[in-house]
Order: sequence, then structure tokens, then C-alpha cells
Amino acid sequence: MIDLAIIGAGPYGISLAAHAAARGLDYRLFGPPMHFWRERMPQNMFIRTNPAYVNLSDAEGRFTLEHFAEETGTELGKPLPRPVFVQYAMWFAEKTHIVFEHQLIAQLRRSTGGYKLLTGDGSASYARRVIIVTGLQHFEHIPDELAGLPASLVSHPIGYSDYSIFGGKRVAVLGSGQSSWEAAALLHLAGSHVELIYRRDEPHYSPADNHGSGANLIALAESFYDLPLEEKQERWKKPSGSIASFLRPYVDGKIKETSGVMIFSAGQTRDRRLLLRLSSGEERIVDHLITATGYRIDIRKLPFLHEDLLQDIAVEESGYGLFPRLDRHFESSLPGLFCAGPLASHSHGPAHRFIAGLDNTCHSIMSGILELDSGKAM
Repeated sequence: MIDLAIIGAGPYGISLAAHAAARGLDYRLFGPPMHFWRERMPQNMFIRTNPAYVNLSDAEGRFTLEHFAEETGTELGKPLPRPVFVQYAMWFAEKTHIVFEHQLIAQLRRSTGGYKLLTGDGSASYARRVIIVTGLQHFEHIPDELAGLPASLVSHPIGYSDYSIFGGKRVAVLGSGQSSWEAAALLHLAGSHVELIYRRDEPHYSPADNHGSGANLIALAESFYDLPLEEKQERWKKPSGSIASFLRPYVDGKIKETSGVMIFSAGQTRDRRLLLRLSSGEERIVDHLITATGYRIDIRKLPFLHEDLLQDIAVEESGYGLFPRLDRHFESSLPGLFCAGPLASHSHGPAHRFIAGLDNTCHSIMSGILELDSGKAM
């Protein structure tokens, strides 16, 4: 039985593996390396976080993005291109001697002394402790009035590595945040006829030099768990973030915007296109609708969790999801089962939806494991 299994090999999983290795823990890291960033996000776009705060986490804080740039001769543009971040993550994994298990976990269930993990080919592993850090996959949200329509007409932006399949087509994008603006920009670049539809009266752009936001998020990641309940509730209710200013030139004057409206209903036309009825009384006929309407965390949607785990794990329901209840070390109500990344964004705050929560996560989880092990040794 190994000390630790990590499910998810993105930035959080890679960093947690680096910390585990530095502390002498026998670990296995499951999942294709950086799969979400490589295969499910467009590569010809940027990371909105200032590069000064785009760092993975190792025990000594050595292998930063700046260190990567210096060693490899890579120029760090602002904003940072996504392929550069992927290159940095793989360099980090090499420097920290991370070993990847490329298989996906098909089932996680309890076993004597810990947990049993089955991969897609039926291979079994046993671990005393497990960290689930699978990111936003499985949690995309499509509004109820659109959910019954076929994927050929309505889809979420998650999973598109490029939008060339929509070249020459009429596409509407629903939403007023970062992902809607990014999707609209990329659709326009792919030759689509695009319209942005959103409820706000006008777009909310971040300041052009939003240098302080990364530092603020990192500080919030470290302090959120101990905030008074009233402050936590304010943070939970706060709308999602603004649109990165670097997207403005891709949209302003290039893409039609219809603000202050919602989609009232939608249905198929006789020629299998999509008819949208807006709250303003207007109608639109499009070939496809991208619903950039965010994510709703619901731990029940993780396909690999055995139903016995789901029945016993304590959850916290919020206005925007169903989250596992976590302690200050990110451990759930099931001993030895930890959750990180977006799954922890209710207990530990919104910074954990982003890279900003990464360092706090690694140090908190590892200190919790060491405390538990030292307690058992006494």
C-alpha cells in the first residue's frame, strides 16, 4: 500500500507530487500530464494571471516560472501564452523528478487501511491517503432552458482546443465573463459570424495593469479558512471575476454585443438551426450557441467516486454548487481523503479555483499528513 495517490495531473497534482516526493512519501500521480491545459483549452490564447504569480509549488520554492525562463531562454510575455505555461509545467515536473501514471482512475472506493483505486484497464492500487484534484472537468454548467438541446446546437466552451469547425457559421456566445469573451474572440479569429449575448449592461474589464490581483488572491488563499462566517458569505456571493483587458482589442468594434438581455427560450428550426428568443422580445437564428455560463461544482458528478463514498462524505451546499466539507488541511469527513483545487473553493475560498491557491494547498495538505503521521508514531 502506497502512502499517497493523487488523482489529476494538472498544476495542482504535479505540485502536490513534488511536495510528496520531497517529504519522502511513496506516491502515485494518476492522469495524463497537463491534459486539460493541452487538450481542452485553446492554445492560441493567454493566461489572465500576471506572470509574476504563475508559479507551481515545490517544497523549497525553487522552480518558479522566472527560473524556467532564465534556464530555457524563454521570453515571458504579458499576458503569458498558454503553451509557455504548459512547457513550464513539464519543465517543473522534470526538475522535481515527477513520475506520471498516465491512466485515468475509473473507480475510487474504500479499502482496509485506506482506499482502492481502479484504472480503466482494471489495474488496482491501494493507498493510505488520496487527494482528488481533477479541476473543472465534469462541472460545466448549461442553463436549464438550454440543457435539453443537442450538442450539435449548444455546447460549453470546455473541451474546445480551437474553434475552426465554426468557420463561416453564425454563432452566439452567452455570458459576460472571461470565458465568453475568449470564446467570442477565438470564434471571430476562426472566421465565424459572432454575437455576444449577456445580462450585464456593459462588460466589466479589469484594469490594464492588474498586477495586484494575483498577490491579493494568494493572500486570500492563506487567510480564507479562518475568516468570520459573515466575510466568507460575502466572498461566496461575490460575482465571478472581470474580463482581462488584453481581450478588449479582440472584441471591441469587431463582434456584435447585445447587452442587458437573457435567453428566454430556445428551440430547433425546421432546417436544424437554433432559434433563440431573448427577454427583449428579439429573436436570433444561429448555427450554434456557446454557453460560457461557468461551472457548478457538484462532487456527485465525479464519475469515479463509488456510491458508498458519496453517501458518507459530508457536503456543504452553496448557491453555486455542492462541495465536500473540508478541514483546514483540506481533508474531507472521510479520513485520508483530501480534495483540492475548485473542489476546495467553498471551504478555502475562490483563490483555489486558480493557480493562486496552489502553494497554500500543498503546504496545508502536507503539514496535515505529517501531523497525522507523527501523531500515530507517538
